[in-house]
Formats: sequence, structure tokens, C-alpha cells
Amino acid sequence: MNIIQLLKERITTELHNKPRTVVFWYDEQGEYTVEALTEALADQPIHVRELTRNNFFSLKIEIEVEKKNESFLLYAHFAKPEKEQNYLLDMELYGTEFKADTTALFAEQLQVSDAMLRSVMSKYPEFFKSAERKEKLKKVLKLNANEHDFECAMLAVLTGAPIAEMNKIAQHLLTAGLQEESNDLYQSIVKRFSKEQLFTLLGQHFGVHVEQYTLQHLMAHIVYAHFQRYAQFEDATLQQKYETTRANVSALFVDDWLQSKGRHVLEQYIRDIEEQLEIVSLLQHRPMEHYADIATFPVIDVLLIEKLTTELLHQTSNLTIWKEVLQNRLKMHWANENERVRGLLQVLVHAVDFTIHKTLVKQYDTRIPLYVQYADKLYVIDQTYRRFMLGYMQLDQRELLDELAQKCTNWYEHKYLSKIAEETNYTLTQAETGKLPKQATFYAEYIQPIMEKESTRVFVIISDALRFEAGAELAKQLDARANGSATISPLVANMPTYTQLGMASLLPHRTLSISSNGTVLADDESTKGLENRMNILRKFEPESVAFRYDDIISWSRATADEQLKGKRLVYVYHDVIDATGDTVKSERETYAAVERAIQQVSKLVDLLSRWQVKRIFITADHGFLYQNSKIENAEKVASVVGEKFDSNRRFIIGDQLSIGDGAIEVPASFTTLQGAQKAIAKGINRFIGGGGLQFVHGGATPQEAITPLIDYRRTTQAALVDVNVAMPSRVIKNMRVEVPLYQEQSISTEFTAHTIRLAFYLDGERISNEVEHTFNMQGQNHERTTTFTFDLTERHYRTGQTCTLKMMTVEGNKVIPYSEAEFTLHMYSALY
Repeated sequence: MNIIQLLKERITTELHNKPRTVVFWYDEQGEYTVEALTEALADQPIHVRELTRNNFFSLKIEIEVEKKNESFLLYAHFAKPEKEQNYLLDMELYGTEFKADTTALFAEQLQVSDAMLRSVMSKYPEFFKSAERKEKLKKVLKLNANEHDFECAMLAVLTGAPIAEMNKIAQHLLTAGLQEESNDLYQSIVKRFSKEQLFTLLGQHFGVHVEQYTLQHLMAHIVYAHFQRYAQFEDATLQQKYETTRANVSALFVDDWLQSKGRHVLEQYIRDIEEQLEIVSLLQHRPMEHYADIATFPVIDVLLIEKLTTELLHQTSNLTIWKEVLQNRLKMHWANENERVRGLLQVLVHAVDFTIHKTLVKQYDTRIPLYVQYADKLYVIDQTYRRFMLGYMQLDQRELLDELAQKCTNWYEHKYLSKIAEETNYTLTQAETGKLPKQATFYAEYIQPIMEKESTRVFVIISDALRFEAGAELAKQLDARANGSATISPLVANMPTYTQLGMASLLPHRTLSISSNGTVLADDESTKGLENRMNILRKFEPESVAFRYDDIISWSRATADEQLKGKRLVYVYHDVIDATGDTVKSERETYAAVERAIQQVSKLVDLLSRWQVKRIFITADHGFLYQNSKIENAEKVASVVGEKFDSNRRFIIGDQLSIGDGAIEVPASFTTLQGAQKAIAKGINRFIGGGGLQFVHGGATPQEAITPLIDYRRTTQAALVDVNVAMPSRVIKNMRVEVPLYQEQSISTEFTAHTIRLAFYLDGERISNEVEHTFNMQGQNHERTTTFTFDLTERHYRTGQTCTLKMMTVEGNKVIPYSEAEFTLHMYSALY
């Protein structure tokens, strides 16, 4: 752009903001004449006049008296006079000065002083030889920049950083490589800036005060600072070698880089530094508490996994602390990046849960019926063992946990199930189920009253073999939803606990019987197949209908409206667990089928909620018993002799049955099935014969006999719990700040969990580590406070200055501003 064009732009800008202007141009070289300027500016609404050392007064009269509403360019062939000698200074104050010197023009465009720009240009002449670099400099240089800002802006241009901040500059520079000779950005800085000044600025920013160091040294200092932030010990040798006076700045730099798209480069650097610092040797003999909070190195997860596995094998763990450690590790960077590590950590969470709940067996109270105790607490043992074994079996490389899995399985099958078998036999002998509702009265007690008294449409989802512990997991998930509430209660299944009888028991009926061909009848009507079940439903509720899960799950809203028009009662049959377990080839996939069943039923509830269904019952025909190990001969008994109507590995229904020692006749109070004898294998025994052995049902163990009844109700959207800072005095006196946060409401049907991300900010810049936490506490007021620790970046904080604790709501991938709290800084002890 030439000088005349710049002059025209200045005139245009001035007249855009003012009705008239006076432009002064002091040109010592005298490169133009008044005539040439008058011709060049003919299209501008301005008079051109020559300013000499003798015509101040005449110009003043013309400009301020004769043509006081018109604009002027005053062109002088001499340098700008000092203020004392400038007789038109008052005009300059309401006009403007134009500088034709390209350096002066550049300074004006950058909005920095001419003197500072000339000083910087003389120090770094190579940088300013490129018009492209100068244009980029305009975009990143701060307003009212000082020399430090100027140097940062130059480094931003040379490294391609989007802003002139040392964190971004360092990230771009280090991403290009730690070997100076092969780092093109570093070589460009050496050529066009200054190697010494680069390391001076980096050292000041990261608090690295070493006479001579390299990019590799710098990276090691930064990573070690991140490591040391949460280490509960100090290694004197490493501390001296990698000392930094701005550890929090360094740690925050690593945190931010690990959250960026370019994190994979840093991840490799961290792995290299992990070996360089010999982290395994440093940590492996230390107590877990010394390094459990450190998120820096991937090997820390491996060390913790190995340590916990050993402790679980030798029963020396503090389980409560370990569970908290594992849950924290799952939120950290390396668990999110490494699927194997994440899988191992999650499996160990379940192993810890299982180990914690093993103590329930010791608390067994012989005065309380088995089924009552099972539905109250004991089911959690089956639930946690299932979760652990499913996670373990789904690991690609699970050798590390083989011994632990075997130990858990041995206890589960030989201690726990043996106790269950013993108590089941006693229960059958005493014919005592406890005061639990029966499956056979499901329709009469739960559905019929709604049909008679309300106009609500009711859905009943029956998931084949969804045992109580799996139903409890499903109910917990459903109850956590913002727009619904779920409660669970146990039903004692009709015995023997097999599909035909369980499905018939859940239909409306007065009597249940069985024909010699094995068909279960409700009031003498066959209950076999969807059509027959629908006919039975319609005898009690004419506006009834039944579907299979696979049919209904793909419906659109329009199809649903058409199919359900006028219907008040809808039964939906779902079969994943039983279909998987009842086949010898797939029975080992039983636990995976349970997981799949929970997901599918939850998906169906989602669909029904979108259709505005307000009342949903979820239950099962029976549960199941599953053993992962090979079934020993001691657990196999001779089958019952007689005329058999129906049977499997766990039961026989028929006539003239001869029942041996390995079986027992079903007590009359345990069944409503008429017209035949019913026998079941004792304890956890299997009858010798065909079919699978690991997955069975038909018997009386609580795993088979206790089914879930989930009552899910669609509600109005629950509100997120409110969270506030619980500090009367919000004054920060140290770089490490502890902030208690109070959850205003307890979790309930009206209030749901709230995930919040927190960090301190000053003038829009984050100055602390970031914390994310889900507030989901229940209990009294004093039980709902959690304290968080923040480390502020090392810098000078002006006494009385205010910073802000910003709280953001996290919903999936969305982060929404939630609340802010102001804190006053009084860093009396911080010498920065």
C-alpha cells in the first residue's frame, strides 16, 4: 500500500468520526509538493496547504475563522517542532498527525510507540524482513503492548500459535519436536528471533532457572511438576534436578495440552519421561496413598492394578479407600485413552464391591426367612459377582486377573452357593417363604385395581429369566432418570420356577393346572403362545393386547398410536436371558445376556416414555442359577421316576412320581399349580439328563425364585440439585485453596444428580486446575458438603484483586455456565 493511499484512508477515517479535521504531515525529506498532493487528493473533501516556519498565523485565520467548517492537510518539509515551538499545537490536539515513515506507520497500525518498535526491530531485524510475518503480527499483538508482549507476539507468529500466550507458544514449539536440530519452528526462532531470549521467556513462564537447558530439559521439568502436584512424597534428587518456581503453571499447561487435539504428541513425551525418571522404581515399593492421585504417567494405573490385585488375593486391602481410588482413576486421562486399563480398573471396582459384600454371608440371621434376607441384601452378592465376572470375561488380556477371578469364583460357588443351598433346603423343609408377595397374585393385586379405578394405560413388560439382582440394577438406572421414578419389590415365583408356569402366573386367572402334555392352563385355557395369552387377558380386560419386544421396539409414534388405540392394558414379552442360557452352546454368555436384557428393557422404557406412557410394570417369569465352573458329579442327582408332564435339570412335574434323596416335593404353599405332583432338585443340584448344566432354573434357590417387580412411573422433569460455595469468608491467602461446596437438596424424585466442572478465573483466564464432580448425595444437611482443592498458577496477584470460581454444568458433551462465586486475593505470604 503506497503513502497516498494510506493518507486517503486516514482522511476517510477522520471524517467518519468528525465533521471536519486538520491533518498534519511533517516530512523532513520533502518528497512531495503541495501541487502534487492537491492533484492526488482531488477526490477528497480537503484543502492542501504548505506549512512553513512563518505562516502559522495566516493558516490559523484561514482554518479557524474563514473556513472553520472545512478540512485541511498541512504539509511541512521539516520535522515536527517541540511543543514550546509548535504554534499550532492546539489544532493538533483536535486534529491528527500523519506519518509517512513506514516504520512509524507500522507502529501506528500496531498501536505501539514508535521508539519501542524501532528498538525491537533493531534487536530482531530478520523477523521484520517478511511482509507476511508483519501482517500476522498485527493479528496477535495485544493492545497497548509492552516489549514482553511484543516478543511473545513474535514467537506466536514464528510458532503458529493462535494467540500471544506462552502456554500456546510452548505447546506449538514442543509439538514440533524436542530435538532442536530437527525442529523447524525452533530453527526459525533461532534465525529470526533469539535462542537465548526464547529460553529466557520459557524459563520465566515455567519457573525453570537453569543457566543452559534444552527443549528436552524443559519438557521434563514441566512433566515432573505435573507429577509432583499430587504426589504425597518428595524425592530429593528429582526435586533438585527438576526444581521449578512455577509448578502450578507447568501442571496446568500439561492438563490443558492433554485435553487438546494434539495430546498424542505429549502422551509420547510423557511415556519417554516415565522411563527417563524410572517411575516404576520410584513408586513400586511406596504405599498406594503416596501416588494414587497422580494422573501424569500411564504406568501408575498398572502399578495400582497390580497392587490391588495382590491385596485382594491376600485379603489385606482397605476396600473403602481402594474403591474411591479406582473411581478417581477412571476419571483420569490414561483410563480414558487406554481401553485395556479402563477395563481393568472397572473390573477391579466390581471386585472390590464383591469383596465388600461377601461379609453379608457372615451376617446371615437364621431367624429371618431366606427369601426375605435375599431380597433385602444378599442379592447384592450375586449382582457384584456377575458384574465382576462379566467385566473379567470381556477383557481382551485378562491374565493379570486370572488368579483373582478363580479365587472369587471359588468363594462364590463353594462358600456362598453352598450356604444358599443349605438354607434353601431348610426353607423347603419349613415351607416358609416369609411375608413376601406371590407371583401368582400379580394381576389381582397390582393390575386389576388400576383397571377398575383408573383410566391410566398400563404396560407390563415380562423379561424371561430377569432375576431379582438384575432387576435391582435396572430399577436403579430407571430411578436415576430426571423424568421418572422406579421402585422395586420382590415377588416369589410360582414353583417350579420355569417359563410356562411363570408366564401363566402373571396372567389373570382363578386357577392354574397342567395337562399331561405339559401345557399350563389358566382356568382350563392354554397359556402357551402369544395368541392364547392375549385371549386370557381380554376375558378380564377387553381392551388388552400383547406383543413381543422385537415387534414393538421398531414402531414409530404413528404405528404405536394405531396399534394401541383404545387399549388400556399392554403386555410385552422380552426374551434374551433365557434364550441365551437355555442353549448349551451359548449358556456361558449368560452374564452378557443379562447386561443386554437390562439395556433393551431400558430402551423400551425410553420408547414408552416418548409415547407418554405413565405407568409401566417390569417383572419376570423366573430367575436363574448360574455357575461359571464345571458342574461336579456331586451336584448331579438321579432324576425322579414316574409319569412326566414336563421337566428340566431342576424340576419334574408329573404323576406317580418316586422322589429320591436328591429331590424334594414342592410344598403346597410354594405353588398354585394343580393337577400334578411337583418335585425339584435340592439345593443347587441338577438332575442327570440332557440340557445345559451351568445355567438352570426350576428350583427354589432365591436366585431362581425371587423375581423383581419394578413399578416405573413417568413424572415431571426432576430439577438438578443446587450447589453453592459453603464459605462465609471468601479470601484466598495461599496458592493452594480448599473450597467446600454444599449440595442444597438431597437426591429424590424432585431433584436429580448434578455434574459440575469448576476452576478459578482471573480476567477471563483460567488460573487453577479444573475439577469435575457429580453431586448426588442423599442425607441430612451436614452430610452433603464436599471439599475440593485448587492450585493457583504462580504469578503476582495484587492485594484486594478479585478472581472468580466458575461452575459449569456438564451434560454429556455440553458444558453450560451454572454459577460464579467471587473471591478476594490477599497473598501476603506469596513472594512473586
